[in-house]
Amino acid sequence: MAVVDVRHSEIGDVYRLAANLRAGDAAEVAALGLNPAAALRTAYRDAILRRSYFVDGELAAMSGLCGALLADIGEPYLLTTPVAERVPLAFVRCARAAVAEMLSCRMRLEGRVDASYGRAVRLLEVLGFTLSEPRPCGPNGALFRVYSVVRSQS
Repeated sequence: MAVVDVRHSEIGDVYRLAANLRAGDAAEVAALGLNPAAALRTAYRDAILRRSYFVDGELAAMSGLCGALLADIGEPYLLTTPVAERVPLAFVRCARAAVAEMLSCRMRLEGRVDASYGRAVRLLEVLGFTLSEPRPCGPNGALFRVYSVVRSQS
């Protein structure tokens, strides 16, 4: 059985992840006109939460929460390597825990996902996010969907 380990991200994780992004993640970053290493470095620097996910010691993903320090809206990110595909159920459990942690910090989470990245769209739906209709975004007008979730009042 695979061992999944979640820990606070380190700057070296940024470069390991950027060099081994899953194809869909790389395409999404490119559609926004961004360089993966530069975009991840900025997200890492600006995040108030940073997590790296390892499967049997190999980097599988990084997530984080960005946004203005005193804002009610947080901007989550999640980028993966092919290693994440080895443990799909554990990966969903980790993603649920990450969303819960983010919602403990912010009332609402919101971001954009490449409308053609089916795996990412399905994951967001499984995690309880609402998705908008696709709209052009980025330098080439690629279609992206806004995703959002609000902390429950219970």
